[in-house]
Amino acid sequence: MTTTSAHLDPSAVQVLPGEEAQASLEVRNGGELVEAYRFEVLGPAGAWTAVEPESLSLYPGTAGRVVLRFRPPRESTTPAGPVPFGVRVVPQERPEQATVPEGVVEVLPFAGLTAELTPRMSQGRGRGRHQVAVDNRGNLPVSVTLAGSDRGGLLRFALPAAATTVEPGRAVFVRADVRPARRLWRGTAVPHAFQIVVTPGEGEPIALDGTYLQRPVLPKGLLKAAIAVVALAGALAAAWFGLLRPAVRSTAKNAVAGPVTAAQSQAADAKQKAADAQGAAAAAQQAAQQAASGAGTASPRPAVTPGTGLVPAPGAALFSQRLKATAPAGATRTETYQVPDGKTLRLTDLVLENPQGDAGTITIAVGDAPLLAPALENFREQDFHWGSPILVGEKQKLTVTVTCRQVGLPASGPAPATCSAAALLSGSLE
Repeated sequence: MTTTSAHLDPSAVQVLPGEEAQASLEVRNGGELVEAYRFEVLGPAGAWTAVEPESLSLYPGTAGRVVLRFRPPRESTTPAGPVPFGVRVVPQERPEQATVPEGVVEVLPFAGLTAELTPRMSQGRGRGRHQVAVDNRGNLPVSVTLAGSDRGGLLRFALPAAATTVEPGRAVFVRADVRPARRLWRGTAVPHAFQIVVTPGEGEPIALDGTYLQRPVLPKGLLKAAIAVVALAGALAAAWFGLLRPAVRSTAKNAVAGPVTAAQSQAADAKQKAADAQGAAAAAQQAAQQAASGAGTASPRPAVTPGTGLVPAPGAALFSQRLKATAPAGATRTETYQVPDGKTLRLTDLVLENPQGDAGTITIAVGDAPLLAPALENFREQDFHWGSPILVGEKQKLTVTVTCRQVGLPASGPAPATCSAAALLSGSLE
């Protein structure tokens, strides 16, 4: 005969991940002996349910209560929906008389949607290529749509017409290209600010700001170079028609009509005139070259001292270095690259990587001067490109510092124990 009975109150509860819900379990000792009971929570809920107190002693004919505390973690791996569970009540004196009351805990859904535009700035004469990274950190699938706009309607957007579904704990990358409505033929580059809005099926939309730098189709200085070429051609034509052609014609006539000696004399005169004409043409050509040099296209670029100017010095070596730093939660780690003696690092490109989705900061610094310090939770991959390079002198240190606030959870593979972020540095070493 079973002497132990147990009853849940209530038998069904609701709980939001990251919060707590409670239920009471009443145990009655119907036997004739003092009995001690222990408790085991069965089913998936056992991983995040605690029983307080862990054991209970009852005299014959008496009852007692314990509290079940349901604390599901606020993670995408905690699915929403009903989770059946049972509580095995085991008497220590008569374990064969264990009883298992059953109940249901309803795990409520929660949202955790983030989005990032990469790169934030593009440039070109036609298409600007971008991607929107949508990361679902909630526990339900989310469908999102993308829409683009700019002030004045000067851009056209290439966005998917259908909604994109993102599963819990996953991230998707959606193409979001822009194109100018009208071509810019000449002049200076024009920046266009725009916005991509990510709208989930339920919840608040996320606005992402970006910039497209539209460059002219005809490079600056092309018109001046064309004028210089036309001027050179005109000078050469004038020298031919004004000096060479009349001299050659006159020499031919005299050679036919006069004696041989007269023809030789005329030929010598014509040769002298031709030399004069060539000298004039050479002077005209030199003047045209000076005009083209003033336009900034004909003359060669002056030598550049290493470490200065907008372009690398001749003979500069391509540079690429990846610095990766790992740190446990609550800690900071730094990786360093030191520029060799007698060298200057011309930094033009920087790519930041956060493959695990960690939370914290990553700081890029030259010596004690920080360049960038973005939050890790704002990106998975982000790149920067500078038209005017950042110069790092000899023996200076380029550092990557990771401050880990919370270790992320990658889409696949085992859960990591440390934050892991990296920076890919590119440019030239001269």
